[in-house]
Amino acid sequence: MQIDPLMTVSPGTGAIRHLTDDLLAEVYLAPFADFDIAAALGARPAPWSDSLDAAPEATARAVEAGLVAVARATSALDPREVGTGGLPDGRMRRHLEALLSLWRDLDALPEPLASRAHVLRSDAALALEPLVLLDPEPCAFADPSERSLRETLIRRHGLAPAPVLKAWRARQPARDGTAPGALGHLQAGLGRNAATTAIDETVACFGLRDPRDEADFAAALCQRLVDDGKVAGPQEIGLLVPEDRAYAIALPEAFDRIGMPLSGGQAQPACRDPAGEVLSLLLAILEGPAPRTALASLMVSPLMPWPRATGRAMAREIMDRGTSRTAKALDGPARAILDALRPAETPNRLFARLGQVAAALPEAGLHPRIGPLRAATTDTLDWRVLHRLAAPAPQDATGHDRFVEGVSLFPERAVPWRPVRQLVVLGLTGRRWPRPPGNDPVFTEGEIAAINAATGLVLPGRRTRIARGIELFRRQLCAATEAVTLLAPACDLRGDRLPVSTGLALIAHALGTEPGRMLRDLRSERPDTWPVRAHLPPAIPGGGAPALPPDGVMHLGSDLLRLREDAEGDRAPQSPSRLETLLVSPLAWLLDELDARDRPWAPEALDVLTLGAIMHRVLEYLFPEGTRSPDPREIASRVADALDRAIARDARWLAAPEWQTERDSLLREAHEVAAAWAAFLTETGAEVLHTEIELQGDPGGLLLRGQADCLLRLPDGRILVVDHKRSRATTRRDRMARGWDLQVALYRAMLERPGAETELTRLAAGGARIVTAYHTLRDATVLTDAQGTGLPGVEPAGEDASVNAMAALACLIKEVGGGTIRLNRADDAKRLQKECGITPYALKDNAFVTAFTMPASEDQE
Repeated sequence: MQIDPLMTVSPGTGAIRHLTDDLLAEVYLAPFADFDIAAALGARPAPWSDSLDAAPEATARAVEAGLVAVARATSALDPREVGTGGLPDGRMRRHLEALLSLWRDLDALPEPLASRAHVLRSDAALALEPLVLLDPEPCAFADPSERSLRETLIRRHGLAPAPVLKAWRARQPARDGTAPGALGHLQAGLGRNAATTAIDETVACFGLRDPRDEADFAAALCQRLVDDGKVAGPQEIGLLVPEDRAYAIALPEAFDRIGMPLSGGQAQPACRDPAGEVLSLLLAILEGPAPRTALASLMVSPLMPWPRATGRAMAREIMDRGTSRTAKALDGPARAILDALRPAETPNRLFARLGQVAAALPEAGLHPRIGPLRAATTDTLDWRVLHRLAAPAPQDATGHDRFVEGVSLFPERAVPWRPVRQLVVLGLTGRRWPRPPGNDPVFTEGEIAAINAATGLVLPGRRTRIARGIELFRRQLCAATEAVTLLAPACDLRGDRLPVSTGLALIAHALGTEPGRMLRDLRSERPDTWPVRAHLPPAIPGGGAPALPPDGVMHLGSDLLRLREDAEGDRAPQSPSRLETLLVSPLAWLLDELDARDRPWAPEALDVLTLGAIMHRVLEYLFPEGTRSPDPREIASRVADALDRAIARDARWLAAPEWQTERDSLLREAHEVAAAWAAFLTETGAEVLHTEIELQGDPGGLLLRGQADCLLRLPDGRILVVDHKRSRATTRRDRMARGWDLQVALYRAMLERPGAETELTRLAAGGARIVTAYHTLRDATVLTDAQGTGLPGVEPAGEDASVNAMAALACLIKEVGGGTIRLNRADDAKRLQKECGITPYALKDNAFVTAFTMPASEDQE
C-alpha cells in the first residue's frame, strides 16, 4: 500500500487535488458495487464453512479481508490473472482457489477496489475530465493494483508540467533528511542502516504520565517555542498525533486553554447514529427476553419522548429490579412505546410494534430504517439478518480544517501535509509508531511466500508491512527542518502501563543509546526544572483520604431511622436484611437508607441472588399450599416445568440458547433440592400451609417487615416458619452456636408483637408453638431454633442462638436513632468471621465503606 497519496492537477486551472476514491469514481462514472459477501458465503461450501457456522460475522470479515488482499495483489483486479497450477495440493491451494472462486461468482469487489477495477477496464474517452497526475515517482510499497492504476492514468492523461511539479514539491516536506545533527541522521537512516550518532539538541525526549499530561505539555512547549523566538509563529510547529480518541479530546482542550490555534483537525466531527441505535435496541428487546442493558439504554436515548431525568430514573430502576415504577405513570406517546416493548414471535407482530414506536417518535426517522428490515423478512424472523441490517452506522469524522496560522496536526497514518521547523511526536509508547501489522486472515507467512513464488501474486508479508510502517515513520520525521521533541506516556488513561514503542526503540538505537537513558522523565523532576512553565494544583491533604474522627464515631445529629418514611410520615419499616447490614456496618446501612449505592450497568448474570430466587420459586411451584407427603416420582416429573416457570418469572434472559449449559446444571440442582425437600416433608409429616408469608411487627417500637418462604404445620401442632437459603449449613450453624444469628430472633419478635393480622399471627395467638428454621439447599439441612427440639430430620440450636446479635442490635438501634454512626475498623471483617460466624457481605466490594474505615483495633494488632 503506497505511502504518498496520488495527486492530480487540473490542466485548465492548475488546481491540485488528492485523487480520492470518490473523485475517481465520479470522473469515470463507476457504477455502484453490489457486494454482499455474507450471502455468497452462506450459499456455497468452502474450507471455512465450519468457522462460518460458529462465528458467521467474524468469518465473513476475515474472508472479505483475504479476498481484498488477493485482489490488491493482482495488476488488473481480475481473478483470471491468477493461476494456481504451480501450487501443491493442500490447505494453501484450497483456500486460494476458494477465494478466487468466490471472487468469480460474486463478479464484484468492495469499494474502493470496485471503482478502480472499473477504471482499469474503461476507455480514456469515458473520463469526464483529465486526471493529470502530479508526481511521477512510484512508491516502493504500492501494491500491484495501485501501480497499475497509476500507470494507466499516466498513459491516458499524462503528467503535470515540470514547473508545476517543482513548485508543488517546494511546498511539501522533504522525503529525505534535511535537518542538522542527530535529527538529520534519523531522517536519513531510520530503519535503513545500522550507523549510529550521538544525541544532540535537535532531538529531545520526555516521559509524561498519560495522554492528558502529554497534551498539556505539548501545548506549553508550543507556547514556549513561540515566546522564546525559536519559531516565528504557531504555523512553524507540527504535532504528530496518534489516532486515539484520548488525544482527539485532550489536545483541543489543552490548546484552547492557552489560546493557540490548531490546524489540520477534522472539519466535521464524528456523529452518532441515534436512529440506528434505537432500532438496534428495539430489535434486542422485541426478540426477547429483553436484556436489562438494552431496556435501560433505550430509556436514556435522546430520541425518547420523556425528559432526560425521567429516562435516567427509569434506567436506574430497570438495572436495579428489571422493571420501572416510574414508567407505569407515563402516558401518551411514552405509553405507546412502553406498551410495544414485548417479545414479537411473528413478522406481523414485530413490524406492528416497530411501527407503533416509529409513530410515537415522528422526528426520529425510524420509518425509512424499518423498510429494509421488512423487505428482508419473509414468513419467519431471521434475527441475525435483522440485527445486521439495523446496526447503527455512525458518521466518521470527515475533512480537514487546515489553515495557515495554526499549529499543524499530522495524523498517525499519513505523511505530513506541510513542513515545519519544530515537530512534536506524541504517544511514543504502546502499539504505534509504527503500529505492528496483524497476521493475514487466511494465509500463514510461509504460505504467502509460496503463493507469491508460484503464482506471480504480490501478497504483502508481515516483514513488508513492518518495513512500510517504519518508512512511513521516517517520512513523518522528515517534516521537521530543525528539531523534534518526542513524548512518551508511561500509561494510558486507565492507568495501564505502556511498553516502549518500536519507533522509540529504533530512534534510541540509531542514537547509540537505550530508550530509558534518552528519555527524561519529568515526573521525577521538580516543575521549576522543566523545559516549560507549569502550574501544578496543590496536593490534596492526606492523599485524598477522608478525615476520620479519632474515636471512629460520626455524629450526624438526627434520627437516622427516619431517613425513610412511609406515606403517613412515620418511620419506614426495617427488613431483616437491612438490620443484618446494620449489624455488620452502620455506614453501609446508612448508605442503603439513603439509596446511595453503586449501580454499574452490566449484563444479567447468574449470580447468587438470581440462583437463590430461582430455587425458591421452584420449591414454591412444586410444593404449593396443601402439600402433604408428596410422591417423589410425581415431584420429579414436574421439576423441569417448575424450573421453566421460575426462569420465565425471575430470569427470562436465562431461557436464551446460549445459557443451555447453565440451565442443565440448574435442572440437576433442582431435582436434588426437590427430592430432599420432599423427603423432609414426608419424614416429618408436615403439611404446607402457605408460601411467601408476609411478616411485620413493632418490637420495642422498631417497625419490622419481612417475608418467610414457607409455613409448615407439623403433626404435633407446631408451626415451622422456614427460610430457604441457597447455601450450606456450616456457616449458619456456627453463627447460631455463637449466639449471633439475627433472623430467627427477628421472626419471633414479629410474631410476638405483630403489626397486622395474618394466618400465622392467628395461629400464634391461638397458642400454636412457632418454630423458626433455615433450610440450606446445598446440603439439604434444616436448622431450627430451640423450639424445634425433638423434630425428625432437623438440627435444633440452643436458646441463646440470637442473644449476642440482639444485644448488639439494640445498641446500634439506639445509636442510629440518636444520629450516631460507628465506623468500621480494618479488622472487622476478620473479627466478624472468626468471633461471630458472620460473613460480612456489607464490607465486601464497597469502596465508600472501605474509604471510611478506621485502623485496626489496637488490641487486635
